[in-house]
Amino acid sequence: MKKYMMLCVAILLLVACSNNTELGSNPPKVTVEVDGENYETELGSYCWQGGTTGSGECVDKAGPKELLNGKQPIVVQPEDELAIQVDLKRQPDEVELEQVKNNQSTNISGFKNMRFTTPKEKGTYFYAFRADWANQKEKNTSDGDAWYAFHIRVE
Repeated sequence: MKKYMMLCVAILLLVACSNNTELGSNPPKVTVEVDGENYETELGSYCWQGGTTGSGECVDKAGPKELLNGKQPIVVQPEDELAIQVDLKRQPDEVELEQVKNNQSTNISGFKNMRFTTPKEKGTYFYAFRADWANQKEKNTSDGDAWYAFHIRVE
């Protein structure tokens, strides 16, 4: 029984000491850069394990259109280059960008090095950016993941 208790204490100490403080206690700010100007995104759903407490938090929010209701889109030109910037020293291990239209999501295949080109056709486009920070010690475990929403108007 004493060995069992010592094992439990050792596991608890290991978990408590392995908290990922480099991520901070909340998902980072993400901006979209167009022609040297930065525009904020809206934080959507996320699960976050950062911080020193060791406890995680998951928050479920509405989709991009609902999150951006009443907000002005970023005005761009056809085929402008946009860059997504994550305000955190440790960059995400995995990212993806989706265009959302009529509640259907399509991956942006040209999303490379956190950059993409706006569509040629005029109109308003909604996007969902997902970032995931893998746990550095445990395989197939995440320290945090978050979705961010923004929209553009191609003129």
